[in-house]
Amino acid sequence: MAVAASGYLRIGATDVDAWMGFGTGVLGLMEAQRDDASGARYLRLDDHPFRLMIEPAEADGLIATGLEFPDEDAFRACCSALTAAGHDVAPGSEAEAKRRAVTAFAITQDPSGNALELYWGRELDYTPLVSPQGIANFVTTYQQTGDLGFGHLVLPALEFDATTDFYTEIIGMGITDILYPPGMDGAKIHFMHANNPRQHSLALFNGPHPLGVVHIMVEVETMDEVGRAMDRAKAAGSHFLATLGRHINDNMCSVYLLAPGGIAVEFGCEGMLIDPETHVATVSTEGDLWGHEYNFPGMND
Repeated sequence: MAVAASGYLRIGATDVDAWMGFGTGVLGLMEAQRDDASGARYLRLDDHPFRLMIEPAEADGLIATGLEFPDEDAFRACCSALTAAGHDVAPGSEAEAKRRAVTAFAITQDPSGNALELYWGRELDYTPLVSPQGIANFVTTYQQTGDLGFGHLVLPALEFDATTDFYTEIIGMGITDILYPPGMDGAKIHFMHANNPRQHSLALFNGPHPLGVVHIMVEVETMDEVGRAMDRAKAAGSHFLATLGRHINDNMCSVYLLAPGGIAVEFGCEGMLIDPETHVATVSTEGDLWGHEYNFPGMND
């Protein structure tokens, strides 16, 4: 029943064009040419039809997280387990499944109110990925055989214990690392892996966030690609939320940028891979080996 990967994100944007300019011009993602009467636009990282759906909205923020299951049996078993545990599960329509390029999906929420779309049977796009910034590959597969998902995301979880149980006991994730961030009294983050080697596909922060997501992450293959993205971000006037640094728990060397509307995007390389079957959870009391000096908007005003 274990979830295979964090497959896609639906992001609400008050300025879709600005978000797409950031996605293609700074991050180097490829716009997917998909018809959508709602005005949504799509960003590709690989052979999936999209990984980020950018939708017109009255407020900026995360709309929903798409979690991928390996097959129909696992998908239906999870939906049944959610229903048995008292969670509302609504099947998605055929038209909405087609919009997401999936065979079937269902809508639910975790105990902290984060919207989820569980799905199986993704239709692939065989048009070659051509990054407008010349990025050869984004890290979404392992040895070209296993899907690692789009990257990872960190969700706010005020109902922290119940939400952790939801993902580990029903969705089928495992805890990779527990972080007590230094300088943040009472803060706690659970990093969780799906059934793939990415060190974490989803994490939970025991606090609120006005945009419904603490940050999202996309990964490239080399430090040079991270450096070139930093140059593009500087030229575009993007806000650097954190300087270049390396995390302790997943070894990611990354920079944090703010997308239009305020969602934080970690852009990194060299993320740790684990064996999801044998990994033993760790506890961290430091977040970084070096770097990652934060500059939240307004803090230096």
